[in-house]
Amino acid sequence: MKKTLLATAIAGALGMAASGAQAATVYNQDGSKLDLYGNVQLGLRNIKQNASDGTVDSQSDLFDNGSTLGVKGEHVLDNGLTAYFRAEFEFNADQQKGYYAGADTDNTNQSGLSKGDQAYVGITGNFGDFRVGSWDALFNDWIQDPMANDEYFGHTGAIDDVAGTQYESDKFTYTSPIMGGFQFAVGTQYKGDGESYDNYDYNTPSDLGEFVLDDDNSASLFGGLRYTMGGWTLAAVYDDLKNFQYINNAGDQRDYGDLYGANVAYNIDTLLVSFKFSHMDADWSDDADVDRYGLGFRYGYGMGDIYASYQYVDAEGQAVALLDNNGYSGVNQGDESYNEYLLGGTYNLSSQMYVWLEGGYYDRDDNTGNGVATGVAYSF
Repeated sequence: MKKTLLATAIAGALGMAASGAQAATVYNQDGSKLDLYGNVQLGLRNIKQNASDGTVDSQSDLFDNGSTLGVKGEHVLDNGLTAYFRAEFEFNADQQKGYYAGADTDNTNQSGLSKGDQAYVGITGNFGDFRVGSWDALFNDWIQDPMANDEYFGHTGAIDDVAGTQYESDKFTYTSPIMGGFQFAVGTQYKGDGESYDNYDYNTPSDLGEFVLDDDNSASLFGGLRYTMGGWTLAAVYDDLKNFQYINNAGDQRDYGDLYGANVAYNIDTLLVSFKFSHMDADWSDDADVDRYGLGFRYGYGMGDIYASYQYVDAEGQAVALLDNNGYSGVNQGDESYNEYLLGGTYNLSSQMYVWLEGGYYDRDDNTGNGVATGVAYSF
């Protein structure tokens, strides 16, 4: 779902993140508050995808675009601090009716409130904010999202190269208050040996090994620094990605690598312009670094937003296996570069409902991933 302008992106990284413009207050008494919120998002898309016979064809469907039901609460403590929590669950609005009456009872399609989005508990006050649980990555909030706030397509990102949603779980983070325009965040993702984790191999070609989570009491280190002055915001983020490992076909295990990112954004009235850079310094291979350069804008025209973004991806040979499976040619694979484009717009039907139209071009082999999509979102 769209995140309008830089102000919202900044607010989402401070203390208790806002859940949207609307929320129903269920209880508000004696310093305690409980809100219920959610949205239904449905879309139509036509995308170039891999078919079952190995070819790449345009495929269309009605799909759920992240429909969510959430609850959040807060309680003011005697010392002036505020304790809070948030929990969100997703469901497939396009396939919800009659799902459990069918023969497919293993819930493969994750219908019902069976798919978690984010959940955390924390405490906030003049000292800043501390939380524990699972939520969006700091890298996305401070580096990626200000550059491209899309509805569906999205640019490829460094987080997707590593682990997708596995990257967002089991976290502890402290975020400082804003002091003289400066703010910092520092945290860790902890993967303990008391829990087993599925690997997150991306169906990479057989000449590569597999990517796994290090669950032997592994704790990563990530952090960021941000400075805001007038309409300008500068941000930088680092993550040592310590929890993510690569095992080659000989059984040798290596660290994944390190992630660096920076973003420069300018916000004036309803216009946001943002530039971002990220560098994946891969250790799992001597030939798997990835650089990304992105430029995007979003303009609020009164009844909605129009937005566009461009990203240039420069990938070394082995990284192509993760970025472009169709174009990967094995151990002799050369370096590749890609040009990614997004263009879209929204129109508000009311304060709670809007429609959107979006197109994406990824410059991958066989035009995989290219397409157009449109949809509607209703929030409360």
